[in-house]
Amino acid sequence: MIRPLTSADVPQIPRLLATEQGSHVEPSPQLCAVVESLLPRLFLDTPHADPEMPGLVSVGDDGQLTGMIGRITRRMEFRGQPIRAAVACELFVDPAHRSKMLGVKLLKKVMAGPQDLLFSDIANETSRKIWTGLGGSIASWYGLTWVKALQPAQFALSMLHDRRFGKLMTLGRPLAVLADQVLRRCSRSLTQLGSESNADSEKLTPGLFLELFPQFSAADELRPIYDRETLDWIWSRLDFMYSAGPSEQRLVRSPGGEPLGWYVFQMTDTRVVRVAQIVALPNTIGPVLDHLLHEAARRGAVAVSGRVIPRFLQAFTDRQCVIRPRSSHTLIHARDPQLLEAFATGRAFLSLFESEGPLQLWINSPLAVERLRNERAMSICTLPDEITLEPKPIGVVEHAARVLER
Repeated sequence: MIRPLTSADVPQIPRLLATEQGSHVEPSPQLCAVVESLLPRLFLDTPHADPEMPGLVSVGDDGQLTGMIGRITRRMEFRGQPIRAAVACELFVDPAHRSKMLGVKLLKKVMAGPQDLLFSDIANETSRKIWTGLGGSIASWYGLTWVKALQPAQFALSMLHDRRFGKLMTLGRPLAVLADQVLRRCSRSLTQLGSESNADSEKLTPGLFLELFPQFSAADELRPIYDRETLDWIWSRLDFMYSAGPSEQRLVRSPGGEPLGWYVFQMTDTRVVRVAQIVALPNTIGPVLDHLLHEAARRGAVAVSGRVIPRFLQAFTDRQCVIRPRSSHTLIHARDPQLLEAFATGRAFLSLFESEGPLQLWINSPLAVERLRNERAMSICTLPDEITLEPKPIGVVEHAARVLER
């Protein structure tokens, strides 16, 4: 039986997720604590929740959950008219029941919902095959990432850290620093950032975001509609966008005080800056991107990475950024071909803010864990003092931390 996800299902979900590691694996206390604390706020108590578009669960004859898929509504407009949009994410099925095609059935039921637009933007190859097999599409423009190597040798070495070659990374660091010094002298086109922007910056607040966003997204045919309730919910989740240290939000202004745009980023412990959102106009993306790159370099970052904004592709390539497909896909489903065309032509505004970025259940960042401990909700479900949260298993939808390509 497939039915809507409810708060009564939450205690069973850690057991369901643990089955990704084996049918009889019991969920850890850490997994239970994080899921029971976060899941209601991510999939049930969300801004503008629509009872006609809930998440779904499948239930066996014994009353146990055998699968789930999250779905949350997002306010959006297309060519000035409001539409019903939803994000599909976190599809899990107990391995013992996969022969029954439960994953396909759950996604098919979600696709048959009343929404005008359904999308999922951290989808792996299995998800892509299921999605397109059910009539969905791939938004190829929105599946690209850009990477600017500020210190190429040290950036390459940081990839070894991600692959748990810690000792080799320690031994190789002095050589990588020397190699970067040589590269800066011998290959300026590879490492140069151009002239430093004379723009100023200040902290971007939710109030400034709400005030400025309409003018910066006016040219997009499809764009989100933000209000204070939605933005406060997203703002509380900024530290969770990536498996990295605290989020920073910078509004860039011209020397005369005119807002040029903004960027939101986190830096990993390997000194890679990951950009969750960059917003600008065609005539201001240059100074905003330059400000970001110089700020990252000033902080000692080895590289900067983010999602490509189709209409700003030239600005990224002009700065010698590497453009390549992500390992995860952006998938869309709509009955109106004009909605699909907006994605095909790059006229849809879509960043981590609008999609699955705020919906992360698995947190590897100690800062994010500490934040959970301090939240009022944790008074009911306390995290253990010594905690190493489990990485998200590879299911139908992959973790957002994989946005940075290796």
